[in-house]
Amino acid sequence: MKRLLCMGLLALYATSASGAPAPLEPPPFLAGMFVYMADAARLTECKTDRSFPVAMEGDYRRLEQAYLEAQPGPGQPLMVTIDGGIEERPRIDAPGTEPTVIVARFINTWPGETCERNRADASLTNTYWRIVRLGDEVVHAADGGREPHIQLRAGKSQFSATVGCNQVAGGYELIGGTLRFQSPASTMMACPPPLDRLERLLVDSLANTKTWRITAQFLELSDADGKPVALLQAVYLR
Repeated sequence: MKRLLCMGLLALYATSASGAPAPLEPPPFLAGMFVYMADAARLTECKTDRSFPVAMEGDYRRLEQAYLEAQPGPGQPLMVTIDGGIEERPRIDAPGTEPTVIVARFINTWPGETCERNRADASLTNTYWRIVRLGDEVVHAADGGREPHIQLRAGKSQFSATVGCNQVAGGYELIGGTLRFQSPASTMMACPPPLDRLERLLVDSLANTKTWRITAQFLELSDADGKPVALLQAVYLR
């Protein structure tokens, strides 16, 4: 029988405060170092440093293609984020089964990132979040412009955001895993293409945000149907 396990954990149950076993829930999404070589793939999950084979099913092909396009070098590890979990799968070269990563959804590759910076989760508030993607569109800083980012300030529950042109600001409401941006206001500069379109996309993404989740230094915002509206990365300025 297939058993879904929390990424990086080989036990089927955790022990509750009373000593009774309690089922583990899979994490929201996973960050780890992925390697593909000679028709074999492995992922080392950052928080536990456990290494697992990766099944070539689900959304695996998108993951493999993104890895090859990033070209970290033959057999070189590359940081990736995925939705997924671990299930028992038959061993390739031996009898029996072994815990194997199942890629439910490929999210992104992160060239240059390592597990050393991604063993702990960043805080949602008081963190500088660089905007990586809005909807399906990759976001880059315009030449000579400010870096696209979002910041949520604790205490006053205020946020500010920009794609490099106008400043969008307002309040936010945070209750557990739900997040709502409230009453955004913007400065009124005329933005040149493509910043004008990206700014509209930013405003729409903020308006549609209903849930959030963080793993390591990566934040994903989603709408009420669970569709991702933004992907962000924590940046620590010197």
